[in-house]
Amino acid sequence: MTAEEAVRALIEALGWQDPELAHTPERVAEFLREYSPTEVPPISCFPHADDGVVLLRELPYYSLCVHHLVPFFGTATVAYVPDGRVAGLSGIARTLQALARRPQLQERLAAELADRLVADTGARALVVRLRARQMCMEMRGAHSTGEVEVIAQRGAVTDALLRSSER
Repeated sequence: MTAEEAVRALIEALGWQDPELAHTPERVAEFLREYSPTEVPPISCFPHADDGVVLLRELPYYSLCVHHLVPFFGTATVAYVPDGRVAGLSGIARTLQALARRPQLQERLAAELADRLVADTGARALVVRLRARQMCMEMRGAHSTGEVEVIAQRGAVTDALLRSSER
């Protein structure tokens, strides 16, 4: 069975009947293929002697809740203390996008991004803060809006580094 056939069968099983649904199976299948696991690119690093905090704020990301296949989306903030080298900034954004482009948990996304950044950069301390709206909470279940925040820390994180990742 193809993805399109499966979506068509789901629509029929739910008893949905609307002429506007005629091409929905193809559109849904194409959309979900965009959220299939992809290769995570390596992060390029460059020598850097300073040990000050590097901070990237409000990097947007979009993902799908692994439990409900509905979106969650928000922003990531990354704060880290380099250890002799810094990451290419676009590499951090690309890594976030690649990790988010699969059915995911916000908590796991934060942990995977933190682990990958430490592995690729050798950062002495790192904080990844993900803020998101979770459609599984807003559209079903609690039917409540709100921002979910997850923090992953690696290394010798100080209060100052943690505070730097706050808005």
